[in-house]
Amino acid sequence: MSFEKKKVVITGASPDFGQTLAILFAQMGAELILSARTLDKVWTTAALVKQAVPLAKVTCFQMNVSRPEDIIEFASDVRRVTDRVDILINNAAYWLDGQLSDASDEQILEAFNSTAIGSTLVTKHLLPLLKQSDEADVVFINSTASLPDNRHNRCNEAFSAAKAAQSTLADQLRHRLSDTDIRFITVYPPDFDNPSPLSDKDWNKVRQVECGAMGARNVFNAINFALEQDRICSVDKIIMSNNRPEAVHPVGI
Repeated sequence: MSFEKKKVVITGASPDFGQTLAILFAQMGAELILSARTLDKVWTTAALVKQAVPLAKVTCFQMNVSRPEDIIEFASDVRRVTDRVDILINNAAYWLDGQLSDASDEQILEAFNSTAIGSTLVTKHLLPLLKQSDEADVVFINSTASLPDNRHNRCNEAFSAAKAAQSTLADQLRHRLSDTDIRFITVYPPDFDNPSPLSDKDWNKVRQVECGAMGARNVFNAINFALEQDRICSVDKIIMSNNRPEAVHPVGI
């Protein structure tokens, strides 16, 4: 699929999956608006995008999604550089592992503020620009950790709860805005590896079950599948698993 001239906003576009998303969307023709907690991180991503696609249009902003004032300023900045947003990727989140009793109160607040409240406020403040698009999509990068029968042993209960709140947000917006042309898509990956899409060998490696974990390519392919559907079709949720005997969830749409 081509995203030629699509205006794509990616939060959490720092080194990790957000950076991967930025490179891939640029390679498919999108115009990028990127944010990360620090300008150094988002500029690092922009430099790699330019390495892959020298003529890519990339605009960078600093935004800590845990801070409402940053989100309001970011939305204002986005309005200054574009009259619409075609795709919003809510990727930013604060990972928290271990047991609830081992996490500090500050860490628990950060997990909720960035993952649940942050994505809520980002979506709220960019909704006017999404409504200006003829074909708008909001994608939430969630996690199998938010699912009711989750067996994600590494994640903290607070992280699971924050992701579950984000999942509920997507469900409610989908119903509330059913009279608009905005689709709300939630992808639920398990743990996955994130090789650079700039390395063809690593990126295109076919992963067998014995590898233990899927790769970012698998997750991006799921996102791309949902986005490429005709507008009459909304792929609301994609639940993924690493296809292990202990896996709880089969791939579902």
